[in-house]
Amino acid sequence: MYESRHAVEGFFVKNDGLDTECDWHHIQETNGGFIVLNSKGVIVSCNDEAKLARLALTIQTILPFDRFWLDDESRLFQLSEFKDSIGKEARLLFMDNGVNTHKVKVWADAFWLLGKQYYSLFFQNRLVEQEHVVALSSAKKVQALIDDLNDDLLDLHYQPQINITDNSLHGVEVLARWTNKEFGRVAPDDFIALAEEHELIADLDIWVMSRACRQLALWREQGIHIPTVAVNFSPLTFTYAHLEQKVQAILEENSLLPSDLVIEVTENKSINTSCCFDNTIARIHALGVAISLDDFGTDYSNLKRLLKFPVSQLKLDRSFVSELPNKLSKELSEVVFSICQKIDAVPVAEGVETQQQLSYLSTIGYQIIQGYLLSPPLSREELEYWIANEEHLKVL
Repeated sequence: MYESRHAVEGFFVKNDGLDTECDWHHIQETNGGFIVLNSKGVIVSCNDEAKLARLALTIQTILPFDRFWLDDESRLFQLSEFKDSIGKEARLLFMDNGVNTHKVKVWADAFWLLGKQYYSLFFQNRLVEQEHVVALSSAKKVQALIDDLNDDLLDLHYQPQINITDNSLHGVEVLARWTNKEFGRVAPDDFIALAEEHELIADLDIWVMSRACRQLALWREQGIHIPTVAVNFSPLTFTYAHLEQKVQAILEENSLLPSDLVIEVTENKSINTSCCFDNTIARIHALGVAISLDDFGTDYSNLKRLLKFPVSQLKLDRSFVSELPNKLSKELSEVVFSICQKIDAVPVAEGVETQQQLSYLSTIGYQIIQGYLLSPPLSREELEYWIANEEHLKVL
């Protein structure tokens, strides 16, 4: 039987929980990390190998259990599970510093000293392939997104939409931005895809809508006039139970009218929608909330949706705008504008970056324009400055 002596809060104790004939000094020289935790998961002792593998950076810190991954079940492995696996071997993945991932075998034991319970953990590890790094990193990022969403740590940016007939502010599109203390600035496409994959997108979309409505109400209290806020909803969000009631409640909480809100339905060909999707949109529209089809023209299902639920606005996809004055892009832009006229929807051109693109769109008849030519997405403070200085009157 394995027997070792190690320091625990100033005392030396004996541990014989491992069926291995070696001693503490031998463990120090092998590819094995040894850690002693108190009942709260705080590290009170560790060997050099544990420090080198970043299993433990220093004593008196919490063991980083957000770095352990149970590969067979594709989930994080928690401290409580070590307590439940006394005398058993656990096979896990461990990310040491956000770069290297190890397969680790862990043996756990429990003992008492002066009336206090402790847990000793012995690790043996080896580096593993890159796909495991991706799996663990993704899991950590998902948990970080959940935590930051719950703690209101995401930011909102606002991109103005201008009516070019009189340079007035038509409204703003609200865009989520995420900067995490560990992962840094995460691209919107990345964390939105992550949210969709892990069924967090409804929570994210509703959070954005709630904060956007709250901000609009605050602006109006301050005398800052912004006609509407437009928020993006994934098709998956429309499967949220009683979504129309949630939308109505958020509007009422902020003393806003349904006409103050635009919901842009984003396109995702990989997501299957059902009749409840169409019915939910119809009920939200019945409240008086404007429904916009985002990226219109990029997929045939866009056209099918015109037959299934009411649409207030069509947004010409930026891929068409970017190719102007290409002949085909101009003709497609004209087709979208014509459809808007026939179904009494407002045409909006987004992604406008050059004066030439603007001129072509204006010639066709587009009046509501959005894009970097007019303004990039702005923080709350930047938008307030932009409005106070009447920048919207200077953009054209």
